[in-house]
Order: sequence, then C-alpha cells, then structure tokens
Amino acid sequence: MDYTVTQVSAFLAAIDRQEARSLANLLTIFTASSQGTNDTINKIMKQLSC
Repeated sequence: MDYTVTQVSAFLAAIDRQEARSLANLLTIFTASSQGTNDTINKIMKQLSC
C-alpha cells in the first residue's frame, strides 16, 4: 500500500483524536467512581458506551 504524506498525516490525526476521547472517557469514569454512587457510575458507563 502506498499512502501519501497527507493521508498518513490524516490517519495519525484521527488516531490522536480517538486516543484523546478514550483518555477523556477514562478520566470521567475515574472521577465519577471516586466521587459518585454506583448508580452514577453505571449511568456514565452507559452514556460512554453508546
């Protein structure tokens, strides 16, 4: 497969955005689990999995 520099840059940018979203979701879960109730954690997990 031959990709152009522009295509590779776009792929890497997409990966970076996905990783940032994933880390933000983990931070949300950790914050809720340290301060929230079990119902709150379940609600957040349900919202993030959609």
